[in-house]
Amino acid sequence: MSAGIGLVLILPASLLLLYGLIPKKRANTRVYQLRRITTFLTGIQCLLATLLVLLYAAKIVLDPSLISLPKTLKLAEINLLLFDGASCLMFSLVGFVGWVICRYSTRYLDGEPDQGNYFRWTGFTIGAVSLMVISGNLLVFILAWSISSLGLHHLLLFYRNRPAAQRAAWTKFMVSRFGDVALVGATILIYQEFQTLNFSEIFAAIQIQSDLNSPQLMWAVALLVLGAIAKSAQFPFHTWLPQTLETPTPVSALMHAGIVNAGGFLMIRTSPLLLLNPTAMAGLALVGTVTTCFAATVMLTQTSVKKNLAYSTIAQMGFMMLQCGLGAFSAAMLHILAHSLYKAHAFLNSGSVLEQFKAAGWNQVNHPDQKVSSSKLFAAGAC
Repeated sequence: MSAGIGLVLILPASLLLLYGLIPKKRANTRVYQLRRITTFLTGIQCLLATLLVLLYAAKIVLDPSLISLPKTLKLAEINLLLFDGASCLMFSLVGFVGWVICRYSTRYLDGEPDQGNYFRWTGFTIGAVSLMVISGNLLVFILAWSISSLGLHHLLLFYRNRPAAQRAAWTKFMVSRFGDVALVGATILIYQEFQTLNFSEIFAAIQIQSDLNSPQLMWAVALLVLGAIAKSAQFPFHTWLPQTLETPTPVSALMHAGIVNAGGFLMIRTSPLLLLNPTAMAGLALVGTVTTCFAATVMLTQTSVKKNLAYSTIAQMGFMMLQCGLGAFSAAMLHILAHSLYKAHAFLNSGSVLEQFKAAGWNQVNHPDQKVSSSKLFAAGAC
Protein backbone atom coordinates (compact mmCIF):
# COMPACT_ATOMS: atom_id res chain seq x y z
CA MET A 1 0.00 0.00 0.00
CA SER A 2 1.48 3.37 -0.98
CA ALA A 3 1.73 6.33 1.36
CA GLY A 4 -0.78 8.21 -0.79
CA ILE A 5 -3.45 5.52 -0.35
CA GLY A 6 -2.85 5.47 3.39
CA LEU A 7 -3.20 9.24 3.64
CA VAL A 8 -6.46 9.12 1.68
CA LEU A 9 -7.78 6.52 4.12
CA ILE A 10 -7.13 8.74 7.14
CA LEU A 11 -8.22 12.01 5.50
CA PRO A 12 -11.79 11.93 6.94
CA ALA A 13 -10.49 11.20 10.45
CA SER A 14 -7.91 13.98 10.11
CA LEU A 15 -10.58 16.48 9.08
CA LEU A 16 -12.73 15.41 12.03
CA LEU A 17 -9.82 16.13 14.38
CA LEU A 18 -9.78 19.71 13.10
CA TYR A 19 -13.25 20.14 14.60
CA GLY A 20 -11.55 20.92 17.90
CA LEU A 21 -10.40 24.23 16.39
CA ILE A 22 -13.94 25.39 15.59
CA PRO A 23 -15.17 28.01 18.10
CA LYS A 24 -18.21 26.97 20.10
CA LYS A 25 -20.28 29.97 19.04
CA ARG A 26 -19.57 29.38 15.36
CA ALA A 27 -20.43 25.69 15.71
CA ASN A 28 -23.82 26.53 17.22
CA THR A 29 -24.61 29.03 14.45
CA ARG A 30 -23.68 26.57 11.68
CA VAL A 31 -25.54 23.54 13.00
CA TYR A 32 -27.00 22.37 9.70
CA GLN A 33 -23.70 22.51 7.84
CA LEU A 34 -21.73 20.95 10.69
CA ARG A 35 -23.99 17.95 11.16
CA ARG A 36 -24.15 17.33 7.40
CA ILE A 37 -20.36 17.46 7.07
CA THR A 38 -19.86 15.26 10.15
CA THR A 39 -22.25 12.62 8.86
CA PHE A 40 -20.64 12.78 5.41
CA LEU A 41 -17.08 12.39 6.74
CA THR A 42 -17.96 9.48 9.02
CA GLY A 43 -19.82 7.83 6.14
CA ILE A 44 -16.82 8.22 3.82
CA GLN A 45 -14.53 6.81 6.50
CA CYS A 46 -16.86 3.84 6.93
CA LEU A 47 -16.83 3.13 3.18
CA LEU A 48 -13.05 3.50 2.86
CA ALA A 49 -12.41 1.35 5.93
CA THR A 50 -14.80 -1.34 4.70
CA LEU A 51 -13.01 -1.36 1.34
CA LEU A 52 -9.70 -1.71 3.17
CA VAL A 53 -11.02 -4.70 5.15
CA LEU A 54 -12.24 -6.37 1.95
CA LEU A 55 -8.88 -5.80 0.26
CA TYR A 56 -7.06 -7.16 3.28
CA ALA A 57 -9.36 -10.19 3.44
CA ALA A 58 -8.80 -10.82 -0.27
CA LYS A 59 -5.03 -10.74 0.43
CA ILE A 60 -4.53 -7.80 -1.91
CA VAL A 61 -2.88 -6.13 1.06
CA LEU A 62 -0.38 -8.80 1.99
CA ASP A 63 1.69 -7.13 4.68
CA PRO A 64 1.14 -4.54 7.40
CA SER A 65 1.72 -1.15 5.77
CA LEU A 66 3.58 1.67 7.40
CA ILE A 67 3.57 5.36 6.63
CA SER A 68 6.66 7.11 7.96
CA LEU A 69 7.07 10.83 8.49
CA PRO A 70 10.25 12.29 6.96
CA LYS A 71 13.18 12.44 9.35
CA THR A 72 13.52 16.13 8.62
CA LEU A 73 10.22 16.79 10.38
CA LYS A 74 10.97 14.73 13.48
CA LEU A 75 13.90 13.94 15.71
CA ALA A 76 13.53 10.24 14.98
CA GLU A 77 11.74 7.99 12.53
CA ILE A 78 8.09 7.68 13.50
CA ASN A 79 5.80 5.13 11.89
CA LEU A 80 2.61 7.12 11.87
CA LEU A 81 0.20 4.38 10.81
CA LEU A 82 0.01 0.62 10.97
CA PHE A 83 -2.51 -1.30 8.88
CA ASP A 84 -2.94 -4.93 9.89
CA GLY A 85 -5.92 -7.17 10.56
CA ALA A 86 -6.74 -5.69 13.98
CA SER A 87 -6.38 -2.05 12.96
CA CYS A 88 -8.37 -2.51 9.74
CA LEU A 89 -11.28 -4.13 11.60
CA MET A 90 -11.29 -1.49 14.33
CA PHE A 91 -10.99 1.36 11.82
CA SER A 92 -14.02 0.02 9.98
CA LEU A 93 -15.95 -0.48 13.22
CA VAL A 94 -15.29 3.08 14.44
CA GLY A 95 -16.34 4.50 11.09
CA PHE A 96 -19.57 2.51 10.96
CA VAL A 97 -20.61 3.15 14.58
CA GLY A 98 -19.66 6.83 14.25
CA TRP A 99 -21.76 7.22 11.10
CA VAL A 100 -24.79 5.53 12.69
CA ILE A 101 -24.51 7.71 15.80
CA CYS A 102 -24.24 10.90 13.74
CA ARG A 103 -27.30 9.94 11.71
CA TYR A 104 -29.23 9.16 14.88
CA SER A 105 -28.11 12.38 16.57
CA THR A 106 -29.48 14.55 13.77
CA ARG A 107 -33.06 13.89 14.88
CA TYR A 108 -32.41 13.08 18.52
CA LEU A 109 -30.87 16.50 19.25
CA ASP A 110 -32.92 18.52 16.78
CA GLY A 111 -33.82 21.82 18.43
CA GLU A 112 -31.16 21.65 21.17
CA PRO A 113 -29.44 25.04 21.54
CA ASP A 114 -26.00 23.45 21.93
CA GLN A 115 -26.41 20.99 19.06
CA GLY A 116 -23.55 22.44 17.01
CA ASN A 117 -21.12 22.06 19.89
CA TYR A 118 -22.26 18.46 20.27
CA PHE A 119 -21.45 17.61 16.65
CA ARG A 120 -18.16 19.45 16.98
CA TRP A 121 -16.97 17.25 19.85
CA THR A 122 -18.56 14.09 18.46
CA GLY A 123 -16.64 14.47 15.22
CA PHE A 124 -13.46 15.29 17.14
CA THR A 125 -13.83 12.20 19.34
CA ILE A 126 -14.53 9.87 16.40
CA GLY A 127 -11.48 11.25 14.61
CA ALA A 128 -9.28 10.71 17.68
CA VAL A 129 -10.44 7.12 18.19
CA SER A 130 -9.93 6.42 14.47
CA LEU A 131 -6.35 7.66 14.67
CA MET A 132 -5.74 5.64 17.81
CA VAL A 133 -6.71 2.29 16.30
CA ILE A 134 -4.42 2.70 13.26
CA SER A 135 -1.45 4.21 15.09
CA GLY A 136 1.88 2.63 14.26
CA ASN A 137 3.73 4.26 17.12
CA LEU A 138 3.09 4.06 20.86
CA LEU A 139 3.52 7.82 21.31
CA VAL A 140 0.96 8.56 18.57
CA PHE A 141 -1.33 5.97 20.17
CA ILE A 142 -1.14 7.69 23.57
CA LEU A 143 -1.73 11.14 22.08
CA ALA A 144 -4.84 9.90 20.27
CA TRP A 145 -5.88 8.05 23.45
CA SER A 146 -5.64 11.27 25.48
CA ILE A 147 -7.44 13.56 23.04
CA SER A 148 -10.27 11.05 22.69
CA SER A 149 -10.72 11.40 26.46
CA LEU A 150 -10.79 15.18 26.02
CA GLY A 151 -13.55 14.91 23.43
CA LEU A 152 -15.56 12.54 25.61
CA HIS A 153 -15.18 14.90 28.57
CA HIS A 154 -16.85 17.71 26.62
CA LEU A 155 -19.61 15.38 25.45
CA LEU A 156 -20.30 14.27 29.03
CA LEU A 157 -20.70 17.97 29.91
CA PHE A 158 -23.37 18.52 27.24
CA TYR A 159 -25.97 19.21 29.95
CA ARG A 160 -23.80 21.53 32.02
CA ASN A 161 -26.66 22.60 34.27
CA ARG A 162 -27.10 19.08 35.65
CA PRO A 163 -24.98 18.34 38.75
CA ALA A 164 -24.96 14.60 38.01
CA ALA A 165 -23.49 15.23 34.55
CA GLN A 166 -20.80 17.47 36.04
CA ARG A 167 -19.92 14.88 38.68
CA ALA A 168 -19.72 12.02 36.17
CA ALA A 169 -17.59 14.01 33.73
CA TRP A 170 -15.03 15.03 36.33
CA THR A 171 -14.90 11.56 37.87
CA LYS A 172 -14.17 10.16 34.42
CA PHE A 173 -11.59 12.89 33.87
CA MET A 174 -9.66 11.97 37.02
CA VAL A 175 -9.72 8.23 36.28
CA SER A 176 -8.56 8.88 32.72
CA ARG A 177 -5.64 10.99 33.92
CA PHE A 178 -4.58 8.14 36.21
CA GLY A 179 -4.58 5.81 33.23
CA ASP A 180 -2.67 8.36 31.15
CA VAL A 181 0.06 8.60 33.78
CA ALA A 182 0.40 4.80 33.75
CA LEU A 183 0.72 4.78 29.95
CA VAL A 184 3.27 7.59 29.93
CA GLY A 185 5.35 5.67 32.46
CA ALA A 186 5.10 2.52 30.35
CA THR A 187 6.12 4.47 27.23
CA ILE A 188 9.24 5.84 28.90
CA LEU A 189 10.31 2.39 30.08
CA ILE A 190 9.62 0.80 26.70
CA TYR A 191 11.68 3.44 24.92
CA GLN A 192 14.56 2.90 27.33
CA GLU A 193 14.43 -0.82 26.58
CA PHE A 194 14.03 -0.76 22.77
CA GLN A 195 15.17 2.77 21.79
CA THR A 196 12.06 3.05 19.63
CA LEU A 197 8.31 3.40 20.05
CA ASN A 198 7.32 2.01 16.64
CA PHE A 199 5.17 -1.07 17.13
CA SER A 200 6.71 -2.93 14.18
CA GLU A 201 10.26 -2.43 15.45
CA ILE A 202 9.35 -3.37 19.02
CA PHE A 203 7.63 -6.56 17.89
CA ALA A 204 10.56 -7.44 15.60
CA ALA A 205 12.98 -7.01 18.51
CA ILE A 206 10.84 -9.29 20.68
CA GLN A 207 10.90 -12.01 18.01
CA ILE A 208 14.69 -11.80 17.71
CA GLN A 209 15.41 -11.69 21.46
CA SER A 210 13.62 -14.40 23.37
CA ASP A 211 15.18 -13.59 26.75
CA LEU A 212 13.66 -10.15 27.32
CA ASN A 213 12.92 -10.14 31.05
CA SER A 214 14.48 -6.97 32.41
CA PRO A 215 12.74 -5.45 35.47
CA GLN A 216 11.96 -2.19 33.67
CA LEU A 217 10.25 -4.07 30.84
CA MET A 218 8.19 -6.06 33.34
CA TRP A 219 7.15 -2.79 34.99
CA ALA A 220 6.31 -1.32 31.60
CA VAL A 221 3.94 -4.21 30.83
CA ALA A 222 2.36 -3.88 34.28
CA LEU A 223 1.75 -0.16 33.65
CA LEU A 224 0.18 -0.94 30.27
CA VAL A 225 -2.20 -3.33 32.01
CA LEU A 226 -3.00 -0.70 34.64
CA GLY A 227 -3.78 1.89 31.96
CA ALA A 228 -6.05 -0.55 30.13
CA ILE A 229 -7.90 -1.42 33.34
CA ALA A 230 -8.55 2.25 34.09
CA LYS A 231 -9.71 3.01 30.54
CA SER A 232 -12.11 0.07 30.31
CA ALA A 233 -13.87 0.74 33.64
CA GLN A 234 -12.53 -2.33 35.42
CA PHE A 235 -12.73 -2.85 39.18
CA PRO A 236 -11.88 -0.69 41.12
CA PHE A 237 -12.00 2.03 38.42
CA HIS A 238 -15.54 1.19 37.31
CA THR A 239 -17.51 3.71 39.37
CA TRP A 240 -17.58 6.49 36.78
CA LEU A 241 -19.37 4.52 34.06
CA PRO A 242 -22.73 3.96 35.83
CA GLN A 243 -22.75 7.67 36.75
CA THR A 244 -22.92 8.79 33.12
CA LEU A 245 -26.71 8.69 32.94
CA GLU A 246 -27.25 12.39 32.27
CA THR A 247 -25.58 12.34 28.88
CA PRO A 248 -27.50 12.24 25.59
CA THR A 249 -28.20 8.69 24.43
CA PRO A 250 -25.91 8.97 21.35
CA VAL A 251 -23.02 9.89 23.67
CA SER A 252 -23.71 6.79 25.75
CA ALA A 253 -23.73 4.69 22.57
CA LEU A 254 -20.41 6.17 21.42
CA MET A 255 -18.85 5.68 24.84
CA HIS A 256 -19.99 2.10 25.40
CA ALA A 257 -19.56 0.93 21.80
CA GLY A 258 -16.25 2.63 21.11
CA ILE A 259 -14.23 4.47 23.71
CA VAL A 260 -14.50 1.95 26.56
CA ASN A 261 -13.08 -0.70 24.22
CA ALA A 262 -9.79 1.20 24.00
CA GLY A 263 -8.31 -0.67 26.96
CA GLY A 264 -8.97 -4.02 25.36
CA PHE A 265 -7.57 -2.87 22.04
CA LEU A 266 -4.42 -1.65 23.82
CA MET A 267 -3.93 -5.17 25.20
CA ILE A 268 -4.44 -6.68 21.74
CA ARG A 269 -2.13 -4.19 20.04
CA THR A 270 0.65 -4.71 22.61
CA SER A 271 0.06 -8.46 22.99
CA PRO A 272 3.69 -9.40 22.15
CA LEU A 273 4.78 -7.23 25.08
CA LEU A 274 2.05 -8.57 27.33
CA LEU A 275 3.18 -12.15 26.73
CA LEU A 276 6.58 -11.28 28.23
CA ASN A 277 5.04 -10.82 31.68
CA PRO A 278 2.94 -13.83 32.78
CA THR A 279 2.38 -12.21 36.18
CA ALA A 280 0.77 -9.15 34.59
CA MET A 281 -1.38 -11.42 32.42
CA ALA A 282 -2.51 -13.36 35.48
CA GLY A 283 -3.36 -10.10 37.23
CA LEU A 284 -5.31 -8.94 34.18
CA ALA A 285 -7.25 -12.21 34.10
CA LEU A 286 -8.00 -11.93 37.82
CA VAL A 287 -9.25 -8.34 37.53
CA GLY A 288 -11.37 -9.31 34.53
CA THR A 289 -12.90 -12.25 36.39
CA VAL A 290 -13.72 -10.20 39.49
CA THR A 291 -15.16 -7.37 37.41
CA THR A 292 -17.30 -9.70 35.32
CA CYS A 293 -18.81 -11.50 38.30
CA PHE A 294 -19.36 -8.29 40.27
CA ALA A 295 -20.84 -6.22 37.43
CA ALA A 296 -23.07 -9.02 36.12
CA THR A 297 -24.50 -9.51 39.61
CA VAL A 298 -25.13 -5.79 40.14
CA MET A 299 -26.68 -5.52 36.69
CA LEU A 300 -29.47 -7.91 37.70
CA THR A 301 -30.53 -5.52 40.47
CA GLN A 302 -30.87 -2.42 38.28
CA THR A 303 -34.25 -1.09 37.18
CA SER A 304 -32.87 1.78 35.09
CA VAL A 305 -32.24 0.77 31.48
CA LYS A 306 -29.12 2.93 31.19
CA LYS A 307 -27.65 1.63 34.45
CA ASN A 308 -28.45 -1.90 33.40
CA LEU A 309 -26.57 -1.37 30.14
CA ALA A 310 -23.71 0.37 31.96
CA TYR A 311 -23.08 -2.59 34.26
CA SER A 312 -23.50 -4.89 31.27
CA THR A 313 -20.67 -3.02 29.57
CA ILE A 314 -18.47 -3.30 32.65
CA ALA A 315 -19.10 -7.04 32.78
CA GLN A 316 -18.39 -7.47 29.06
CA MET A 317 -15.18 -5.47 29.33
CA GLY A 318 -14.19 -7.67 32.26
CA PHE A 319 -14.76 -10.78 30.18
CA MET A 320 -12.69 -9.27 27.38
CA MET A 321 -9.85 -8.55 29.83
CA LEU A 322 -10.09 -12.14 31.04
CA GLN A 323 -9.65 -13.30 27.45
CA CYS A 324 -6.57 -11.10 27.03
CA GLY A 325 -5.17 -12.34 30.34
CA LEU A 326 -5.54 -15.91 29.10
CA GLY A 327 -3.82 -15.06 25.82
CA ALA A 328 -6.97 -15.42 23.69
CA PHE A 329 -6.40 -12.17 21.81
CA SER A 330 -8.30 -13.24 18.69
CA ALA A 331 -11.34 -14.05 20.82
CA ALA A 332 -11.01 -10.68 22.54
CA MET A 333 -10.96 -8.95 19.14
CA LEU A 334 -14.12 -10.76 18.10
CA HIS A 335 -15.66 -9.81 21.45
CA ILE A 336 -14.93 -6.13 20.84
CA LEU A 337 -16.60 -6.21 17.43
CA ALA A 338 -19.69 -8.08 18.60
CA HIS A 339 -20.11 -6.09 21.81
CA SER A 340 -19.69 -2.73 20.07
CA LEU A 341 -22.39 -3.45 17.51
CA TYR A 342 -24.74 -4.89 20.12
CA LYS A 343 -24.26 -2.09 22.65
CA ALA A 344 -24.65 0.69 20.06
CA HIS A 345 -27.95 -0.87 18.99
CA ALA A 346 -29.05 -1.38 22.61
CA PHE A 347 -28.53 2.26 23.58
CA LEU A 348 -29.93 3.78 20.41
CA ASN A 349 -32.97 1.50 20.60
CA SER A 350 -33.55 1.88 24.36
CA GLY A 351 -35.87 4.87 23.95
CA SER A 352 -38.11 3.01 21.51
CA VAL A 353 -38.27 -0.01 23.83
CA LEU A 354 -39.32 2.15 26.77
CA GLU A 355 -41.98 3.87 24.67
CA GLN A 356 -43.38 0.48 23.64
CA PHE A 357 -43.53 -0.63 27.27
CA LYS A 358 -45.30 2.59 28.25
CA ALA A 359 -47.75 2.25 25.38
CA ALA A 360 -48.52 -1.30 26.47
CA GLY A 361 -49.14 -0.13 30.04
CA TRP A 362 -46.20 -2.05 31.51
CA ASN A 363 -45.14 -0.01 34.49
CA GLN A 364 -43.99 -0.71 37.98
CA VAL A 365 -47.28 0.30 39.57
CA ASN A 366 -49.69 -1.66 37.42
CA HIS A 367 -47.60 -4.66 36.45
CA PRO A 368 -44.71 -5.22 38.85
CA ASP A 369 -44.45 -8.93 38.01
CA GLN A 370 -44.15 -8.33 34.29
CA LYS A 371 -41.57 -5.60 34.88
CA VAL A 372 -39.34 -7.85 36.95
CA SER A 373 -39.70 -10.66 34.43
CA SER A 374 -38.87 -8.43 31.47
CA SER A 375 -35.90 -6.94 33.32
CA LYS A 376 -34.50 -10.40 33.95
CA LEU A 377 -34.91 -11.35 30.31
CA PHE A 378 -33.25 -8.11 29.21
CA ALA A 379 -30.37 -8.65 31.64
CA ALA A 380 -29.87 -12.21 30.47
CA GLY A 381 -29.64 -11.05 26.89
CA ALA A 382 -27.25 -8.23 27.77
CA CYS A 383 -24.91 -10.50 29.66
